[in-house]
Amino acid sequence: MPRPTALPRLTSLRIFAALVVLGFHLSVRDVLFLPGLASIGYVGVGFFFILSGLVLAWGTSPGLPARTFYRRRFARVWPSHVVMLAVVSIVPVVAVTRAWEEVVPNLLLVQAWWLDTSTAFAFNGVSWSLACEAFFYATFPVVVVWMDRLDRRWQWALACLLLAGSALVGLMAPLLAYHLPLARYGEFLLGLVAGLALRGGWRPRVPVSVACVTLGAGALLATVVPFPLPNVVLAGPFLLVLLCAVERDTRPVGGWLRSVPMVFAGEVSFALYLVHETVILNLPPRLDLPPWGEAAVVLLVSGVAAVALHLLVERPANQLLRGSGGSVALADPHLVLRADDEAPPESLREKE
Repeated sequence: MPRPTALPRLTSLRIFAALVVLGFHLSVRDVLFLPGLASIGYVGVGFFFILSGLVLAWGTSPGLPARTFYRRRFARVWPSHVVMLAVVSIVPVVAVTRAWEEVVPNLLLVQAWWLDTSTAFAFNGVSWSLACEAFFYATFPVVVVWMDRLDRRWQWALACLLLAGSALVGLMAPLLAYHLPLARYGEFLLGLVAGLALRGGWRPRVPVSVACVTLGAGALLATVVPFPLPNVVLAGPFLLVLLCAVERDTRPVGGWLRSVPMVFAGEVSFALYLVHETVILNLPPRLDLPPWGEAAVVLLVSGVAAVALHLLVERPANQLLRGSGGSVALADPHLVLRADDEAPPESLREKE
């Protein structure tokens, strides 16, 4: 059976994770209270961590030189980050603080290692998660080789052990467990293990109904456990959703998540994640609108700013710095194919 050259559903799903985080910040910044998202909306970041591990493990060629891997990761994250760092240096309001001594940790994406939250969340507050991703990227070339040598059962056991450790740290030091890269490594490793299994030919059949019910049950449970344990509670349901999407794309099965608008929205999701909190902090206080009106304006302005950041910075930087070769999982809209469009490229067949 012909296979697609990309996994567009994984790209499309990213926009929902970004919108969940946006909804969370609308609530905690007193713009618009959204029940549910107000207490656990931050878990959208964990979804990105799991997705990152999965697509890197499956979509990165085993023979790719480490320097090429690092260059591509740099191209993916840093240009948009540094543009937003410049923006938040001049806007009236930031999430926590923006002292000059915090510029270097932000530029180097190591701020999340600071125990002091004024540094961890300095300037563009959401960029703490990029510091976690930078750590994941830095360790990936070594960890993926080491993990691939382990028996599959030990891989899953180690990922679960790290998640349990994250939960334990969360009970003792909640805020530290939320932003410290080591404490979030279990989510990334869970995705990495799944990606290795997929690269080895594993194709679990996860019905959409099962993925949705599990996600709903996990979300309900997450609302009754203390911060930041919802990140651990929802790690399994998030992975099931991703596996369901992978399985349907590798058959492939049509659907609205494979549409060009949805894939483009997923491509823009990283930029939306970077810009939305700055918009929320600075725009609503200058509006004389009811809460729903303020939220609508925030969503509109954030969306326009995100598209601009994506098209003017993120995409050109990738084209300039990344070099040849794309990801089989994160595709631009023009790469989304129907099942009968064409046979898979050699690189994808090797991974399957």
